[in-house]
Amino acid sequence: MTDWRDFLFWWFCSLLAGATVVGGKLGVLLWKMAPDPPSDPVLAAHWRRRRRWLAYAELSALPAFATIAIAITVHRQAEPILSVLISMALGAVGFTMLLDGVQWLFRQRLGLPDAPGGTLSGGDNSNGGNGYG
Repeated sequence: MTDWRDFLFWWFCSLLAGATVVGGKLGVLLWKMAPDPPSDPVLAAHWRRRRRWLAYAELSALPAFATIAIAITVHRQAEPILSVLISMALGAVGFTMLLDGVQWLFRQRLGLPDAPGGTLSGGDNSNGGNGYG
């Protein structure tokens, strides 16, 4: 890298991108969002706001991983193909987050209620939420 300002710019972009994804997932883990909105209108509005920000975090996963991959490539002065390979590897992780966010957006546009259990599969998570059986 020829200029330290370029490095700081890409580092800062990576930091913001990663913080968006991590913040959304930590919010889900720490505050355990219920799959269905509560019956109280005030709590339901709060639930919808939390769900909207979670969807934003899920939708930002792939752009965040692409930004991180570009920052690594620029910092290491590597071939551009490395950026694509890193994005693909990180995208394998982030793709499920993207699908959850897109599902929420389409359900909101169509006026459908959220999926039972809050997952793409619509399962009841009676098996501990591991997705098997």
